[in-house]
Amino acid sequence: MEQLLKDIVELGKNHKFDELFDYGSEISSESLLEVMRFVGTDESSQEVLDSFLEDASIIHQTLLSMTLSSWIQQKQSSEPSIIKPRRCIRLLLNLIQRSTRFASKMPSDCVDLLEALLASSQFDPECLLILLKTSDSTCLEFQKSPRYSHLLEQVLLKIHQNSQDDVATCLAYFSTLLEKDYGFLSSCYAEMSPKWFCEVLDVVRCLLEHKSTQQSLKIHSNNLLFVLNLLELMTVDYVAFLTAKSKKEPKSVEERRGKTIEMLNLLVEILGEMCTNTEMTSHLNEKATAMNAVVDVLDTILHSESLFADFRAAQPENWPKLPETDEKFKQLLEKIEEEKRYEETQRKYADRPKQPPPSKILRIETNESLAELAKVIFEQYQKIEDVHGIPRIGELKLNCLKAISNLCSLCPENKLATLQNGRQGLLSVLQCTSRRPAYFMESYAMRNYSIFCVRQLTNECQENKEVILRLGEPQQPIIDRKRLLKEFGIDEQELEAAVV
Repeated sequence: MEQLLKDIVELGKNHKFDELFDYGSEISSESLLEVMRFVGTDESSQEVLDSFLEDASIIHQTLLSMTLSSWIQQKQSSEPSIIKPRRCIRLLLNLIQRSTRFASKMPSDCVDLLEALLASSQFDPECLLILLKTSDSTCLEFQKSPRYSHLLEQVLLKIHQNSQDDVATCLAYFSTLLEKDYGFLSSCYAEMSPKWFCEVLDVVRCLLEHKSTQQSLKIHSNNLLFVLNLLELMTVDYVAFLTAKSKKEPKSVEERRGKTIEMLNLLVEILGEMCTNTEMTSHLNEKATAMNAVVDVLDTILHSESLFADFRAAQPENWPKLPETDEKFKQLLEKIEEEKRYEETQRKYADRPKQPPPSKILRIETNESLAELAKVIFEQYQKIEDVHGIPRIGELKLNCLKAISNLCSLCPENKLATLQNGRQGLLSVLQCTSRRPAYFMESYAMRNYSIFCVRQLTNECQENKEVILRLGEPQQPIIDRKRLLKEFGIDEQELEAAVV
């Protein structure tokens, strides 16, 4: 073992890695196998390994270079074999698992090599385990490399492509980064494209969902606070969010517009999950920032629905025209037919009041940031052929209701926050109980969540109870007030007595 490590150190010191040549060809595959087995099975190997700690960074880099070089050479061979490159990287993995001190010495120069090896898809289990086992130190060390964000992108790709074991390793790796690197999310936001940043947020969402069952998965509160800050930015100054990188990257504005709904959806869902994190409770209650942001998003969606209702009324009766033979439109076409049957059923009953179209929200129209955000959502509604975009709006709307319900359960002040600065959060939630056109692709659970959300808002909150009590009768009544109060579990007589 000692001789092999000396040979590896000498190779790393005296020869630069060149993928065009068989780097490390003088080191035999058999010697790699012998030492790999010894390190993996014999505890005495740690003492030998600790004597090489000064050159540990060279060993890391050289073994990864040998793996990549040998793999490239084997691909070009008439009889390719993955035996030697796999022994190189498995030896490194065994060395890392044998000594935590050795593991902590991995240099930032390894980022490029790990990225290339992951891109080859031949050494995914080994590379991912190496990243996980060294993450306590590399979470900061790797930031020195300009290719770090690209390495993270490769890891994110593996979550969708690989086995369940590899996915678990990826999630554990990101959990360590989110726990140890307090500014991890802000760095990803600054360095990554909107597409890849959404992938990172999706990992955060998965980790929060599994946090109750896997206590080892942790996220530092600073990273969760960044989620709240970003959501606040998107609602308070959406233009600033869009143009943050416009000088250096002119195309970034359109990229961010295109990913706005997906990003909002993830941010709001994460915010709802954060309510179960005791470390975040004070941040979610402080100045009602979280509740204000979520109500703003919900109001913006409702305002966009009103804009879309006007747009749709101006279209021909047979709109939208979608190719019936295209499989990707199958579900959407079924929803459109379902809506037509529903409308025909409504026309059969002349005495049944017609549901008025959703009304515009003046607060959104007069707010530059929210008006621009509503425009983006409206544009997505118009793109009926985008079979992924419209369902995501319905999902965002549902997540808003869940987040409002969870925030209400934290403290009474959050219930009052829905009435601050011109907001009418309870009325907005009530609007979600009405049936919307089916091809909005909303969940059938929307109405049930709306009712539950209203109960949360009115429970031990006199101000919100008064909002329901003072609901005026519209010109074409569509609400049975007594039935509504009963459905929400509110006693009308007790409510009136309390208000008086």
